[in-house]
Amino acid sequence: MENDSISSSSSESKLPLIVGILGFALGAAGLVLGIKAKGEAAKANDEAAKAAQTAAELGSAIAGKASAADVQAINADLAAFKSASEANNKSFTDAITALQTVAKKAPAPSAGDKGGKATGGVAGPGEYAVAKGDTLGGIAKKAGLSLKALQELNPGVNANRLQIGQKLKTK
Repeated sequence: MENDSISSSSSESKLPLIVGILGFALGAAGLVLGIKAKGEAAKANDEAAKAAQTAAELGSAIAGKASAADVQAINADLAAFKSASEANNKSFTDAITALQTVAKKAPAPSAGDKGGKATGGVAGPGEYAVAKGDTLGGIAKKAGLSLKALQELNPGVNANRLQIGQKLKTK
C-alpha cells in the first residue's frame, strides 16, 4: 500500500514542476524580448536625436543665409502655391467627375464600330447595333438587361442568326 501512495504522489508532484518549468521558460523568453525591445527603442531615440540635431543645424544654416523677411516671403509663396494647387486639384476632380457622369449617360458605342469607323448600322437611343462576335447574352449584359428581358424587347430575333449591324431594342 505504501508503494501505491508514493507512486501516485510522485506523479502528482510532476505536474507543478512541469508548469513551473514552462512558466520559467516563458518568463525568460519575455525578458529576452523585452531587453531587445529596449535596445531597439534606445536606438530609435538616438536616431531621433540625431535627426533633431541635423534639423537644428540646417535651420541655423538657413537663418544665417536668409533674412527673416526672405523666409516669410518664401513661406507666403509656398502657401499661395499650395492654395493654387488645391484649387487646381479640385477643378480637375470636378472635371473628371463631370466627364464620368457624361460617359455614364452617353449611349453605348455602336457594337459595329471599330476604331471609330462604323461597320454596321448606328444604334440610336434605346438600341444596340450587333457587332462581330456578339451573343445575345453578351449584348444583354452590355445593355444592363437580363437575357429574358432582351428577348422580350426583341421577340422576332433569333439568337443563332444575329447579323452585324442588326439593331436590337434595349429600352
